[in-house]
Amino acid sequence: MAIAARILAAYLVLLAVVVAVNFVATPLYHPGGDEPFTVWKILNWFMAVGIVINTLITFRAMRVVDADESADLRSFLRSRTLFYVSALVLLAFFWNWFSDLSSNHDPDGLVWVFVDTVMPLVMGATGGRLWQLAADLN
Repeated sequence: MAIAARILAAYLVLLAVVVAVNFVATPLYHPGGDEPFTVWKILNWFMAVGIVINTLITFRAMRVVDADESADLRSFLRSRTLFYVSALVLLAFFWNWFSDLSSNHDPDGLVWVFVDTVMPLVMGATGGRLWQLAADLN
């Protein structure tokens, strides 16, 4: 169990770093105009898996805190905040990504900016917390 948690934690943290770095670097390498965002088109598949995993992990963490009658306010707020922000990013990501994949719609660039800035924060926090929990399992 601890090994699987570490693998998921590493995936989330690594993906958070890659998304953040690519977000900052995109203006440096992309020529602009109507040129396709090839790196993002590939990265979106990994982001889709990551945000689903992240939302499931944060949902589970929220349920664990709910079941613990001795949980303090900090644990309650942390679990709720991570879950709801993760769910918000999941909905925004898939709505915009499906628009991008559809030939009839253009994705909203502002939504991508939101997703690409908030997703690394949420995934990094969840991945770091999961890594600590995996260490406690050993």
